[in-house]
Amino acid sequence: MKILFITQVFYPDTVATGQVLSDVADFLTSNGHEVDAITSRYSYEDKEVVYLKNEIKNGVNIKRINHSKMGKANSFYRLVDFFTFNFTIFIKLLFIKRKGYDAIIGTTVPPFLALIGVWISKLKNIPFYYYVMDLQPELSIASGMLKPNSMASKLFTMIGNYSIRHSKKLISLDKYMTEYLIKRGANSKETYTIPIWPLFESRHIGNRLDNPFRVQNDFGNRIVVMYSGNHAYVHPLDTLLEAALKLKDNKDFLFVFVGGGVRKKDVSEFKMKHGLVNILQIPFQSREYFHISLDASDIQVVILGDELVGYTHPNKIYGALFAAKPILYIGPEESHVADILKELDGNMLLQHKQTDKLIAYLVAFSNLDKSVWEEIGNRNADFAQIQFSPIYLKNKLLNSLENRNKL
Repeated sequence: MKILFITQVFYPDTVATGQVLSDVADFLTSNGHEVDAITSRYSYEDKEVVYLKNEIKNGVNIKRINHSKMGKANSFYRLVDFFTFNFTIFIKLLFIKRKGYDAIIGTTVPPFLALIGVWISKLKNIPFYYYVMDLQPELSIASGMLKPNSMASKLFTMIGNYSIRHSKKLISLDKYMTEYLIKRGANSKETYTIPIWPLFESRHIGNRLDNPFRVQNDFGNRIVVMYSGNHAYVHPLDTLLEAALKLKDNKDFLFVFVGGGVRKKDVSEFKMKHGLVNILQIPFQSREYFHISLDASDIQVVILGDELVGYTHPNKIYGALFAAKPILYIGPEESHVADILKELDGNMLLQHKQTDKLIAYLVAFSNLDKSVWEEIGNRNADFAQIQFSPIYLKNKLLNSLENRNKL
């Protein structure tokens, strides 16, 4: 097959969606397919970082386009960047050959790129496959950025429904998302539920206190509660921050936030407002170093906003599992993450605003022998190796794209 990826984020961008799509593209080329990708020239997090205009990586022919780079300082800037990227890629796609590809694969970054993919698929007679990472306007409504009955919400819902119904295939990340897509008009026979795999190949093994990331950042022997990844509106950090505030005089705990995003400044402002020395902020880590940073934690945090089940998917769960760490989940009781953790003893599940319950969990955890921490983490890793093996999930995705029997 000859396949074209369209996406704002792709190699070498650190955003998880870009890394996943790059993995898929690499896997396709390693299985004999010809793959092109059209993407942005600018880093999603830092628009001052500019990538090569053209590059071949692992056989994938990457073409990067220019567009506005106002950044993520506010919603208006983000919208301008999204619009100019969509407009520019639309113009570029107008010049691809009719039937020049066997499939176009597009995702949800930026919003409504799938609409362009569907239009081009009809114009050029090329099937469009929709790799659904999250859904709009549901996320914006749940995050308070849009009013449910506003004209914008109704328009965006119409666009989303059109894109879903006119996609030849859809890749969903969990059963809740699949059920929701089908309700919105997706073809159930061509909707495939395939979770994301962890974005690192190896696990760091070594003495807890000798971990290079722990040593470099002076974690010491404190219990490190780590949130690693995108600080987004859909993953509210308030309960975790309130716990850090209430435990500010407890020298046993350190709350570490690794990554960036629109809510990174909220963490910074909360830390400054309350003078918290038990909060540490660290930038995104390179993929090559990612597993070492995860291993430096004692508890990995996974967060999902209320009323967002089926609309988005916190893929942090897979890295936390494979890193063999106990997991603290803050979010809805009925969700993909909760379904996983309910099968694994020793992890911590609670809902938003249950700050006192969180503190009780953490204090109880601190009183456990460290061998118990290891037992919990090893159970998580063993489960992940069986249920979320990268090679199994990649082959499952390959089968769905190649029209083999649905798994």
